[in-house]
Amino acid sequence: MSLFKKPKRNIRIRENTCSEDADNENDSEICLPDTKNSKTKLHKPTSYSSVLSFGEDLNEGDDGEVFKVKKSAQSKKIKKLLDKERKKQKEKSNTTIDTTEKTTQPQLDEDIVIKLKNTFPILNGREAIAAVQEGISSEDEEESSDIGPKYIKQSDSVKLLLKKGKIPDAATIHAARKQRQHVREMGEIVPLPEESANRFDVNNKSRLVREDDNDASDAEEERINMAVNIAAEDRIRRKAEFEAAQGRVTDESDKGEDEEWENQQIRKGVTGAQIAAVQQETMYYQQYLGAVGVPMNCEVSDPSHIESNALIFPPLPPTEAMDPQLVITKLKDRLADLREVHRRHTLECNTAAEEIETLGKECDQLKEDAPRLAERFRYYQDLRGYVTDLVECLDEKIVIIELLEQRIESLFTRRVNEYMSRRRQDVMDQAQELAPTSQRMRIEKDEAQIRRVAEREGRRIRRQRVRELKGIVSHIDGMSSDEEITETELITARTQREVIEQDSKHVFEDTLDEFATVRGILERFESWRRSDIDAYREAYVSLCLPKLLGPILRLKLLFWNPFSQGSNIDIEKTPWCNSILLYGLERTETEEQLRKDPDVQLLPRVIERIVLPKLSKLTSLCWDPLSSSQTVSLVGLVTKLIQEYPTITPTSKFLTNLINTVLDKMKEAVENDVFIPIYPQQRLSEAKVNNFFLRQCTVAVKLLGNLVRWQGILSDNILSEIALDSLLNRYLLSAIRTCSPLQAANICQMVGSVLPRIWLQICVHPPQLQQFLNQAKIIAKQLDTDKPTERDALERMSGILKAIS
Repeated sequence: MSLFKKPKRNIRIRENTCSEDADNENDSEICLPDTKNSKTKLHKPTSYSSVLSFGEDLNEGDDGEVFKVKKSAQSKKIKKLLDKERKKQKEKSNTTIDTTEKTTQPQLDEDIVIKLKNTFPILNGREAIAAVQEGISSEDEEESSDIGPKYIKQSDSVKLLLKKGKIPDAATIHAARKQRQHVREMGEIVPLPEESANRFDVNNKSRLVREDDNDASDAEEERINMAVNIAAEDRIRRKAEFEAAQGRVTDESDKGEDEEWENQQIRKGVTGAQIAAVQQETMYYQQYLGAVGVPMNCEVSDPSHIESNALIFPPLPPTEAMDPQLVITKLKDRLADLREVHRRHTLECNTAAEEIETLGKECDQLKEDAPRLAERFRYYQDLRGYVTDLVECLDEKIVIIELLEQRIESLFTRRVNEYMSRRRQDVMDQAQELAPTSQRMRIEKDEAQIRRVAEREGRRIRRQRVRELKGIVSHIDGMSSDEEITETELITARTQREVIEQDSKHVFEDTLDEFATVRGILERFESWRRSDIDAYREAYVSLCLPKLLGPILRLKLLFWNPFSQGSNIDIEKTPWCNSILLYGLERTETEEQLRKDPDVQLLPRVIERIVLPKLSKLTSLCWDPLSSSQTVSLVGLVTKLIQEYPTITPTSKFLTNLINTVLDKMKEAVENDVFIPIYPQQRLSEAKVNNFFLRQCTVAVKLLGNLVRWQGILSDNILSEIALDSLLNRYLLSAIRTCSPLQAANICQMVGSVLPRIWLQICVHPPQLQQFLNQAKIIAKQLDTDKPTERDALERMSGILKAIS
């Protein structure tokens, strides 16, 4: 037997058949029957019980080897024979065992006796072997007369317990050992079994004797009949008790990894505080069990046989003293929380009940409204299809409309550019004719120049005749606009216009009226407005209508031109304007309902988004700032739109674009159409030079008058910068300083007549006008009042002089 513990190892299972006649097998192997899984644990106990002080130490070094064998059929037969023999012996010894137990155990406590009667405690391996050896040796020790009385009683009690099939607990075994030690101390000799004595023979030189060296090989040697003393009662219970005591040692090696994984999962799911609480409770119950006399290392196989008082555990002691008032407060808080939860649940329940009732009513109402809603659904499906078709139709037609607009705009632009370039060319021709001899070009006149001079003089004569026919007597040369075109140009322009008109009529000829006319489109949306005004408002139809009507209105305004007398159409008198104005109007509609009408600003939105962009483009292409008639028409139209339509405000981007276009045209006219030559006094005495000089001054004054017509629409600062700084102070003041006082007075009088009246008021006029007023004051002092012409000129300057004083 080794002095060290052998490592555990997995031993291959082999089948073994127990037989009473198998004399060749090792006596240390014990065959135990298994009633559950046909497998048993075979312990290899020592065949001796040492009485030496080092005998137990030697035995402790080897825990024995555990085998798993399958149960054979022969072992089952042997078990049945042993059971019969056990029953016979039990009936014979029932009467004697009870008395023997009472006499041999006077020193045990009552609790231990109760547990010996009612339970089967579990022994560990070494204690069970010692108990077996003590029981075996007790038979031989009864024959010896040298054994003390105490030892005999104790060994008999253990033997009787073993025969009865009961396993003594650790306390009983420990008490027996103490009694045996006491016998030795008293000087009594405890005989050893013969086989144990042979182990420590004097002739044997080895201190440690192996079991195989002293095995009884003679057939005559008395053998321990394990089947009679142990296997009868013990084999039935030792299986279950040993498994519980050893904790299923053989299975631990196979299930070690599983148990480790389970422990890890338990540690993950259980907090440290919970483990500490369980440990504290376990320690408390262990202390309680020790106090009532229950051993800590024993297991109770049948708790019903233990006294009920011993298993009624008292409650855990409180960790700290609780203040009653604190407990009451916590209970009140808990009660308040529960009441609050109950209140919320009640409210939720009531709300749910109300919702159920409401939903039921809604369900009934929806069932009643189902036919109406189905009809409404079909209506909106049709309306959706109509709007989709309308948008697709307008997307196709807008391309054609834009091409037509480009054609008509090019027609207007070409005619305006022709007479503007012609006018500028006439000024250049006259300036070259009146230039000094040293600067005059030595180039003979070509036929084109001769023709231009003849045409210019002819146009002047025709304009003069027209004035005479109209009765206009007083006329200043340069105030009329040279906008005449030849008959050939007029016929060509008219032919092109007719072609464009014919093409415009074919744009919507393949389209129904509800897709091609303003009235047809408005009628379709008006029916929607009358059937469901709320959905009409939510769809923002009033904001979308101007864009839907845009392509058709642009086609209607294709030939509209406020700068041409033949094309100047009054928009408010057109049929489409009347249709838009009366859209959605009811006869019984009140003024209050009209204020809430979503389409009350439909016409202003159309004017802002359709007419103003058209007007801005025409202004850029066709407006001539030198033309008084065109300027008066444009200023009047813009003023009317601003005053009558509330959507056209200074914040409107369309109006801002129009004003910017007007300013650009003003600056262009000042830079390109104003030319005032500066001649010395001797040259001004010449008639042609003087007439040309006065004519150009008059053209500048005329342009100044057209520019200041925008006063009230444009900002005074912006208008003063263009009209006063760039035109009056730069060109006209220079001419006034070079001419005679009489001519200067006449020019000042013309300037004063075209300036806004508000600018000539005291302390109101712009600062840019101060230079002109100072020059007028100087001219007034130079005039001779004795001369009638100069005195008349001074009287005409009275308006300007009032602003100076």
